[in-house]
This record gives sequence, C-alpha cells and structure tokens, in this order.
Amino acid sequence: MTAIKLRHLLPASLLVAGALTTGTVQAQTALNMGAVPTGTGWFFGISEGARVISANSDYEITVRETGGTRENAIRLNNGELDLAFTEALVGYELYNGVGRFEDTPNPDVRLVYWIAPSTMHWAVRQDSDIETFEDLNGERFNPSSIGGGGEYITEQVFGILNIEPDFQRMRVNDAAEGVTDGRLVGFSYNGVPPIPLFTEVHSSRPLQLLSLTDEQVETVIEELPFLSPAIVPADTYTGMSEAQSLGIYMGVAASTELDADTVYELTKAYWENHDEVAASFKPAASVEPQTVVDTATFPLHAGALRYYQELGLDIPEDIIPPEAQ
Repeated sequence: MTAIKLRHLLPASLLVAGALTTGTVQAQTALNMGAVPTGTGWFFGISEGARVISANSDYEITVRETGGTRENAIRLNNGELDLAFTEALVGYELYNGVGRFEDTPNPDVRLVYWIAPSTMHWAVRQDSDIETFEDLNGERFNPSSIGGGGEYITEQVFGILNIEPDFQRMRVNDAAEGVTDGRLVGFSYNGVPPIPLFTEVHSSRPLQLLSLTDEQVETVIEELPFLSPAIVPADTYTGMSEAQSLGIYMGVAASTELDADTVYELTKAYWENHDEVAASFKPAASVEPQTVVDTATFPLHAGALRYYQELGLDIPEDIIPPEAQ
C-alpha cells in the first residue's frame, strides 16, 4: 500500500493516535492501523504506541476501530490497512494458510513488534450461579467480539474442553449490555486486565471470572501451544477472586507492500521511545525486542529485522523473511 503524503494535519475528529513533535510543523506520511473496539484496554495500548511513533518519526498513524484481529487480517489482505493489530495465532494462521485462513492465506504478512501479552477473560454474572466452565453448557454466553481473536480462542478452548454454551455472537459493547440487563450469563474478551468494559459492567452487575483448573490449562496448551498460563490476580476487579486463564502475545503486523525503510523507522521510533509507551500502558513494560525475537510465530518484516539486527540480537532462521535471506 502506497503511503499518502499529507499537506496538512489530519482533522482532530479522526481517531488519530499521534502527536506532532514540538517545533516546526512539517508534512508527515499518513499510515492507518486497524485496531479493536474502542471500549477495550487494547485500543488505548495500541493508540499509545502509535502516538509515540507519530511523535518521533516522519509518520502520522491513524488508529481505526475494527472488530478485532481477524477483521484486521482480512483488511490487511485486501490492502485496506498499512498496519494491523494482530496476535500470535492469527499471524501464524494467516502466514501459513491454515485454520481460519486456509482459503485466504497471506504469505506476505510480517511481524513488526509485540506490544504486550493479553489474557483471556471469561466472566459470568455472580447472580447466575455459574461456578465452572462446565456450568456454561446450554447457557446464553458471548464468546467475544465478532471477528476478534478472543472469539476464536474461546471457540478453540471450549471445543477442546467440550464446553457447549449457547453462543450469542455480537460486538463486545452489545455483549456487555446483554450481561448488565440479564439477557446473557456472561461474556468473554482477550485483553489486558483490568479491561475497562469489564470494570464498568462489574460496577452495575457484579461479575466473577471463571478459572481453569491446572488439568484444563495443560490440556489446552498441548493442543494450542501459542497459548500460555496466565493469572488474573485477586481484586484486579474489586472483590473478585484470583482466576487462572490463558494468555497470548499481541502486536502489530504489516504486509511486504509497506516498504522496509518505512517499517525500519516505525520500529526504531517505537523501541527507542518504548519507556513512554510503558509509562502509560503498563503491560507493555514486560516486552522488549528480545521478547519479539524469542516468541515470533511468523516472519519479521524486513524493516523490523534490520532494526533488531542492529541491536545485535540473534535472529532464528525461521523468522527471517524470504526477501531478507
């Protein structure tokens, strides 16, 4: 996708996650990034990274609300996005043409950076009397926002564990409303705790996070090695007990259509100012360039690779893109 040269600032009404550096205003190259629904903590985390890049490079990144990682992958395939919020499993499937993307592979998708690990939340109303995942069988439950990674992970995990709710598919904001008014027993989302929308619902209709057993975690990870054990600490949401869940790395991808020099500058601006991202979005503090190299599930973009090589990192052969070999 060819980036567009701006001759003036983007309107303030747009969801622009970027600020010009102080000093002389000059034209910046416009890029757009597909994100997630705005009512989630991830939208803020994605936007903070884009803001930092925009403030420290010649690029102005506009963050656009989408349904989530699956929609982003489709729109990246169609050339509608320059950058796409993604997760480890989506990137792997898209690149290899398996799972959800068996019929629509994109061998040109590339990883730029991970932002932070994300944690699955499976929450139910406290007044629903549901205490275990098995209790969800037959109950009206939202598996997460339509087209998002959380929906797919929920389907996969529940399939492995033989959990069969009556899935009610909708946007996460609509699901929150359904839980609040009692139409749904619960809802799901893959996000960084505390998720603002869960906090909001919990304040008006108390929730409880369902907790996986050690055996369930082991069973799922054996089938889905991209997931890892994760704990949501007690009182992350006021009065809620600790819950054992599953996590996955989330980050930003691009296509090879976005040139290497551009992605190099984006990657450099992000990591050289990463302390600003971590200061406002604390989950990002746990990720560093070495983390990206160690946990990448599909090839790095050639521009990102160049930056990581300049840091002296040892890059595994299987994540070096064909165009850089």
